[in-house]
Amino acid sequence: MNLTAEQGLNQGKYVLNTQLGAGVFNLTYKATDTESGQSVVIKTLGEALRQHANVNQFKQQFLDIAKRLNYCQHPHLVRVIDYFEETGYPYLVMEYIPGQTLADVVQAGSLSEAEAINYIRQISDAVKVLHQVELLHRDIQPKNIIRRQDSDRVVLCEVGMLYEFTPGVQQTYASLLSAGYAPPEESTLTNTATRQTDIYALTATFYCLLTGYPPLPAPVRQALLEKGDDCLFSSPSKTHLSKWSPTIKQTLRYGLELIPNNRPQTIDTWLKQLPLQESVAVPEPIITQPVENQPNSKPSPRMKRKVKTQNSKLKTPKTKASIPLQALFMTGAIAASAGIGFGYAVRLNQPGEPGATILHTQQTFPPRSDWPVSDEWVIGD
Repeated sequence: MNLTAEQGLNQGKYVLNTQLGAGVFNLTYKATDTESGQSVVIKTLGEALRQHANVNQFKQQFLDIAKRLNYCQHPHLVRVIDYFEETGYPYLVMEYIPGQTLADVVQAGSLSEAEAINYIRQISDAVKVLHQVELLHRDIQPKNIIRRQDSDRVVLCEVGMLYEFTPGVQQTYASLLSAGYAPPEESTLTNTATRQTDIYALTATFYCLLTGYPPLPAPVRQALLEKGDDCLFSSPSKTHLSKWSPTIKQTLRYGLELIPNNRPQTIDTWLKQLPLQESVAVPEPIITQPVENQPNSKPSPRMKRKVKTQNSKLKTPKTKASIPLQALFMTGAIAASAGIGFGYAVRLNQPGEPGATILHTQQTFPPRSDWPVSDEWVIGD
């Protein structure tokens, strides 16, 4: 296809910069939003699918998933900004996230148990949002998870756009699966992927964060198990076994079961196996309205039931109080005196020197942008 640098799309709203990837099924570009000046990522069908006899089927599926992703916004899921169709082909616009992938991070060495659990809980929350709108990711692995620059927050990217393939394309897809992260059912030519498919890949990602490499490919594990060899914790991983708690080992075994029905049926069920940590407040998953001016952008009735949100306001009751005027004056005088006295105490105790007295103690707090906010914290009219 003839997409080149400096080419405009969607009536010049986006200008292509560089190509980030050219896969069998999709093409990825870095571009600039001319209205905001921000960098974005644009995806479209790959050349192989554009030349396929079922290109119209793939195009419709691409747009359908783009619409549903547009309803999913979560701090740990890449944000879909826009989608459109031009010259007969679909395009998806997402936020550009500078940072390292977790694949790059683990190249420097495996993570501690606490770090791995922190990251995997963040990604699990993002996957749950996809499952709520009946989408599967289909490619969870460290290289598709980006750690934002100068933060400890990770974002899941590269949501699988096309997975309901015709037999010929399905065979090509199966041959490109990432060894170690794909469960056995992904290697078949039948479309049998379920939520348990994502749970397997999520667990394999957790395994990689703990060891620095993925578990053995599912077909290899199956062949060894038939010979009575339990190879989940292969020789290299045994160096880490002494560091892991029994709970971690059990969590890995549970999520990496080769038979789908033996795995946890939901993300929450799997997460319950992990050791408890001090909870970190993050914004609740948000289901937003689709981008404006898009034809047929309403989700299916079934999806609406899945993603409906609750908006409620708690009004504080108004009470009447009768306070004598003299009492008000007296209270104000006491408060003013106390304030003046406190001010002199601070000035006399050298406020320029932190910690000089209990009245002036230096306190620092780490910067945060995710203080929890509740819809219920609304003062009544």
